[in-house]
Amino acid sequence: MDLLTEQDTYQSNRLHHLDWLRVIAIGLLMLYHTGMVYVPEWGFHFKHESESTFLQHLMLTLSPWRMGLLWFISGVALRFMLLKQTSGKLLWSRSIQLLFPLLIGVLIVVPPQLYIEMKQAGKMPLEFWPFVYAFYFEPLNYFDDYQSGIWPHIDVNHLWFLRSLWKYSVVLLIVSPLFAHKWAQKAAAFLGHKPFILSIVLIISSLAIDTLLTGDAVREMYGFLLLIFGFYLGSVSVFWQSLSASWLKIALLALISLAVLQLGFSYNWQTGLHQNNEVAAWMLAITYASAKTMPVLAILAIANRYLNRKSSIISELNSWVFPVYIVHQTIIVVAAYLLSDSRMSMAFEGLAVLVLTIMFCWIGVMIIKRSTLLQVSFGVKPMSTSEYHSSYLWRSFVTVSCIPLALELIY
Repeated sequence: MDLLTEQDTYQSNRLHHLDWLRVIAIGLLMLYHTGMVYVPEWGFHFKHESESTFLQHLMLTLSPWRMGLLWFISGVALRFMLLKQTSGKLLWSRSIQLLFPLLIGVLIVVPPQLYIEMKQAGKMPLEFWPFVYAFYFEPLNYFDDYQSGIWPHIDVNHLWFLRSLWKYSVVLLIVSPLFAHKWAQKAAAFLGHKPFILSIVLIISSLAIDTLLTGDAVREMYGFLLLIFGFYLGSVSVFWQSLSASWLKIALLALISLAVLQLGFSYNWQTGLHQNNEVAAWMLAITYASAKTMPVLAILAIANRYLNRKSSIISELNSWVFPVYIVHQTIIVVAAYLLSDSRMSMAFEGLAVLVLTIMFCWIGVMIIKRSTLLQVSFGVKPMSTSEYHSSYLWRSFVTVSCIPLALELIY
């Protein structure tokens, strides 16, 4: 269970600022996915026609680092959980808490996105309920162009994070004894004392990933990189102390990285200069790698300095971040699709989509609160007094349901 779901990992030593960041990160993700409907040129499951270069620049301030923050936080959570239980027990509990919601997500939450995507592409002649029947029971040749995914025409969409988080968490748990070696501990203490050296290591690592890999592998390995460093340094107190002490310098470097990226986007990337000029290409690559890492460290530093306090509101919101993450993109896509024939301006329509998304996420949370089955299905840790904990049959059913998905992800 990562920081998207965990409610009481740290006890008296809990890093409260990470609770704030988890809520803030999901809020930013909701804004980002709403923007993806309207930003020009960037592919998404449903698009409105738009020529807003301002929105492109606005989205570019979030795009490089938004998921890196969640990856780092998840690594910190995994480390603290491993301090409280054996790796074998953690592997089982983490698998249930990630894979079962992923299974529910790909089978129930994501399909409406596929329907709308196919409708806009002109590749789905059926209405929604006939589509549902075809999706589950008689696909025929409707999905011939949509065969990629966990299973044919059953893909993860925005839930790729849960899929990858489970795989890389398994890897980290297997190799976790290496982090206990004395040399690993000395390296952690050194990096914890030297946030700027850590910054250089992260930038170089991110640059290597961007340079050597292509496609989804870049996104996956970048996430794994931040997960590793969160796991490695999250429990090192001097790391947080050093970040907090250097927060202003780190924040300035992050702002410079994002500002230079905006210039590179306008005068290098958009003009195609990087395709013909090797120096320009390397400068853009270094800038982008910096923009993927420095804002993460800056946000962690600022949050640790100013938000490391308990809040009852944040604690309540914190409990429901996971189900909001699972359902929010489908709500965004459906709302945008239903409003696509309206005559509202793009700004007003986008605001309406965002308001509807927040409203239906809240309704969903209210419904999930009332059912242990729904809580387990959407990644909320049920109370120890719930029927889930008292029913061996129910826990066995959830475990067995996750096995085919786990095998498919492994092989």
